[in-house]
Amino acid sequence: MSISTLQNGKLASARKIMRALRPAEDVIDNAIVANSDLISSIVRGRMEMGVGLDVGHDAAQRAANALARLFEAREEALRCHQELTVARDALGLDGSDVGCMPDKLTEARRRRRLAAAA
Repeated sequence: MSISTLQNGKLASARKIMRALRPAEDVIDNAIVANSDLISSIVRGRMEMGVGLDVGHDAAQRAANALARLFEAREEALRCHQELTVARDALGLDGSDVGCMPDKLTEARRRRRLAAAA
């Protein structure tokens, strides 16, 4: 197997991982938005109905607990992304080759240029 074939295999695998990573991150963020909307609706609904603070309190508390767990999941997804970046760099792959987001690419290139100039 040639070096270029090996490199192309790594690149194909890295691209597949990147295509799966972004949707996984977006699902968590969408769940955070939906859960936040739920909490807001529970609280606003109580206020609009003019009922006591105890009405819907347990449900709002549970939704807030779920929101906290979603932020824990978001933190884990962020760590996963960071670890995949380390692995990508260790394999000698460039972010632009695997489909990293453009704003991250610009920053990564800027850092490499600064490091090369130093």
